[in-house]
Amino acid sequence: SLDSPVLSRGRGQGGVAAQVLHGGGAGANSANRWFDKTLQLVVGEDGTCGAVFDPAVIDGAAVSEMLDHAL
Repeated sequence: SLDSPVLSRGRGQGGVAAQVLHGGGAGANSANRWFDKTLQLVVGEDGTCGAVFDPAVIDGAAVSEMLDHAL
């Protein structure tokens, strides 16, 4: 289910980056990452949040400014 929590990999930067990019792996609800979309906001059950975006389409500075307000 999309509502079930993913596996925790720790709260360090590496664990947060792994959660945002690919969830907890194939067996832990990571099928909800769509890399063909221009911008995807990711919010975990534990409050982990971030964005996955295509830098060829969106300027990184604009996304950073938007994330300051959205997350």
